[in-house]
Amino acid sequence: MSITVIYSREEQDHTFSLTKNRFLLIPLLFIALFAVSTWFIQSYYKTQLAQFKINALSEQDISKDKYLKLIKAQSDEKLLVLSSKLGELEANITRVNVLGQRLIEASELPKEEFDFESQPPSSLQKDIEGDDIFQSSFLLESIENVDQYLIKKEKQLQRLEIAINNRHLLDELYISGRPVKGKGSWLSSLYGTRKDPFTGKLSRHRGVDIAGPAGMPLIATAAGVVVESGRRGGYGLMVEIQHGNGLTTRYAHAIELTVKVGEIVSKGQQVAVMGSTGRSTGPHIHYEVLKSGRQVDPDYYIHRVAG
Repeated sequence: MSITVIYSREEQDHTFSLTKNRFLLIPLLFIALFAVSTWFIQSYYKTQLAQFKINALSEQDISKDKYLKLIKAQSDEKLLVLSSKLGELEANITRVNVLGQRLIEASELPKEEFDFESQPPSSLQKDIEGDDIFQSSFLLESIENVDQYLIKKEKQLQRLEIAINNRHLLDELYISGRPVKGKGSWLSSLYGTRKDPFTGKLSRHRGVDIAGPAGMPLIATAAGVVVESGRRGGYGLMVEIQHGNGLTTRYAHAIELTVKVGEIVSKGQQVAVMGSTGRSTGPHIHYEVLKSGRQVDPDYYIHRVAG
């Protein structure tokens, strides 16, 4: 098989004969061209893909760098806040120590039983240098020290509270002072043998009389429990209070009672109003102190200094 192709170029005719063998080369040529084209396309695609990946990685690195910088800034800020809070905490501890020392002095408790002078082991006064890990470790250690210190302080404050409460309780239960509140009262009759104001005969006076204007407040000379509140023979309107340790006080001849049986009263609390009920010649309070059920001289308790 032979194909003749005639074409003109520069006003001359040219003849090209395409034999069978040459004709078979045409598909091979197209295949070769297709293969080369495919290779070029694939190469271009791979090149573009590689470039895209490189660009993506670059952008990713930039994003990571920005993220790390952001985390670093946040970490620095948190460390600064934590350090500041820890400093405030230690300042508060100092104030607690000062308060503890003042409470001990005011309550006259032995200082050697308490420790409100030492400080928690810390070095916040010094500059914290180094990387974040070192700073975090330092702050965590300081927080742990403060935590342990606060546990010890809490126990000491509890002991101090108990001691002060006990001292306050003892003061409350300590019978002392006059059973009247305000000015204008006077001691009108002592404890012991005296001339009876009604019969003129000698008789045993088992308390003291304190005279004053009617309406003067009558107060408890110690904390206790009201065991009697009402009228009782020659006592007139009377309040009786038990204070523990076998001690009892009585407030008689009142015109009005301000407490009830079973009521717990504190030292200095008003329990009645001065009057002249019962066997009385005028406004006054008949005040008694009983020890183990027997009257004793109230003068000792009236003039003794509070505990």
